[in-house]
Order: sequence, then C-alpha cells, then structure tokens
Amino acid sequence: MWGQTRKIGLITLAAISAADCAAHSMNSLGPFAVGELIKSGQMTAAQAGLWSSIEMLSYAAAMTGIAPHVNRVRLRMLALVAAGCVVVAQTGSAYLHVFWGLLCLRGLSGLGLGALNTVVNVGASRIGQPVFVLSFVMVVQTVVFSASSLFLPYVGKVLGQKGIFLLLACIVLLLMPLMRLLPNRPHKTAEAPQAAHPASGQEIAALLAVLCYTGGSLAVWPFTERIAASVGLTPNAFGALSAFANFFGLCVCLFSVRLSQNKSNMRLLSPALILTGVICIFQAWPPSWLFFNTAFSLNYALWFFIYPSLVGVTCLIDPSGKLASRSGGVWMLSQAATTLLAGVAGNSGQYMWVGFFGFLLCLVSAICILFIKPHQIIASRPL
Repeated sequence: MWGQTRKIGLITLAAISAADCAAHSMNSLGPFAVGELIKSGQMTAAQAGLWSSIEMLSYAAAMTGIAPHVNRVRLRMLALVAAGCVVVAQTGSAYLHVFWGLLCLRGLSGLGLGALNTVVNVGASRIGQPVFVLSFVMVVQTVVFSASSLFLPYVGKVLGQKGIFLLLACIVLLLMPLMRLLPNRPHKTAEAPQAAHPASGQEIAALLAVLCYTGGSLAVWPFTERIAASVGLTPNAFGALSAFANFFGLCVCLFSVRLSQNKSNMRLLSPALILTGVICIFQAWPPSWLFFNTAFSLNYALWFFIYPSLVGVTCLIDPSGKLASRSGGVWMLSQAATTLLAGVAGNSGQYMWVGFFGFLLCLVSAICILFIKPHQIIASRPL
C-alpha cells in the first residue's frame, strides 16, 4: 500500500481525500440533520424526503453537467468554489426555519457536493489506478466521519439544528486548505471518438450497476436515525453505532486497497451486491435493535468496498473521467427518486416495502456486473 502511495504522491492523495470527505459529508452525516429537522417539528418525513431529494438532484445535475467538460476542468479552482457553496448552504441552514428557504439551500449544497465528487472521480481517473485511489481516500473519510459521528449527537442535543449544520459547515471549511494542494491545470489528452469505442455495452452495464446499487442501498439512508429510534436506539447510541460502522468501513477499505493491487475485487463484487440487497430489507424493517445494528453496520461497511470498485470500473472503461462523472450523476438521480419514495412511505411507517425494493435493485446491479469483463476493458483502452 505504501509503495503505491509514494508512487502517486501523498500530497495529491491528501488533497483528493479532503475533497472526498467534503463531497460525502451529507451522505454519511446527513441522517443526523434529517433526524433533527423531524424531531424539532421543522419537517414531516415526506418533507424531509423531498428536502434530501432536492440536494441529490442538484448533486446529479452538477456531475452530469461537468462530465462533458472534464478535460478542461481545473481541479483546485472547482474544489474551492464548490466547497464555498457547501459552507454557505450549511451555515444558512443553521439559522433558517422556512421550509422553502431550506429547500433552496439544499439545491446550493447539492451543486457544491456534486462538483466536489467530480473533482474526486476525475482526479482518480487522471492519476491512474482509480480503485486504489478511491479506496485510499475512503480510508481517510472513515476516520473523519467516525469522529464526527461521536460528536454530532451531543451537538444536536445542546444546540439543535443550528449546532448540527454549523458543525457540518466547519468540517468542509477545515478541509478547504488541503484542497489548495490540488493541481490547477486542465488535462490535455487526445480523446478517442466515442462512436468507435468498443466498450459501449460495458459503459451501459456499469452505469446501470451504479444506478441500481446506489438507489437500492441508500433509499432509506436519510431516515436511518428515525428507524433506529423505532427499535429503541437513542441519538447517542445511534452516534456510537455510526462511529463503529465507520471503523468497520475502515477495515473494509484497507481490505479493498489490498484487493485493488491484484485485481481481485471484481470477483467479489456481485456477491457483495446481493448481500447488500438482503441487508436492505433488515435495515428498513428491523425486527429488533440487534438486526438493525447488524444491517446498518454491514451496509455501511460494504459501501466502502462496492462504491470504489464500481466507480473504479467506470474509470478503467473511460480513463478521461467522463463516465466516472456521469456515474456520480446517475447515483444521485437514483437515490433522489428512492429517497422521495422512502419519505412518502415513512409518513405511514411503511419502510418495509422500500427495503424489498432495495433488494431487487441490488440484485439487478449484481447481474449487470456479470456483463463487465475486466480483460476486455484493458484491451480496449487507447495506447
């Protein structure tokens, strides 16, 4: 691992890690914000689902919009502007109590988070060895979010909505100096004509795999604190569970880094997707706190293997980063749709059906992976 790290450059990895932590701050820590807004009476479950979906749709719009222009992207400038948008949105959400105003700020937050995730995916594509890079930055992510998961419940208890959103803003603000280490020049490469690309079928399979996995596994994610409360977990207990899940994810990340060095991750990808589908049922409809804790931890940890593997495949199919950027847009579109569905179901406490739907989507994702052949990807890459 350290040999690979030295080869790529620790400074570059640190800069991409900072952008990655900022880009995924709401994915990992968003349930605390949603839980606080519902507890304080600011929103119903359906409104919280819409609130989350607006952010995800904006996230998707940013990544999809940037994708055609990735070769002209200046990573440092994009990261700093995007991080600034997220800081403004989170700070504004700390003080605003008008639903439509909060929705507008989610749009701004989503644009910033999507642009930051583009920086991560394009940076991983430009460096090469994308599965290793993405696994490495997710190791850093787990450390940051483990600490945050322990503090957020206490901050929410003392300061409520204001405290949680200000802390989310501060996390991004503290990461911005590291983003200044990103390269700030466009990536000049000769692009192969897309019409002659022999892996177009694999591109479709990869995008569909990302769409189904993210939509299925993350459908009830913003509502996990509320589901935890339904089986008797206090906010502090949920925070401790999140910290444990992050630590578990760290172990999986290290395992993924090791697998990425000998290309073994593709063999385990389909079984991991099917297992995630089964887990979705118990996370959305837990018969007891023990089932919920186990399902939550496993789903969280498996994300740290599946996500870098899926995005890494898109980077290998298209080294320019366009497909990786589009995959991020597809992710957010699918999660936005399923989260809105979960919010509506949550108004009547019917998360169970969302869990079964998540299982079916993960199963489709696993089938899509069977159509992707790594040796064909390598053979089709332009020299």
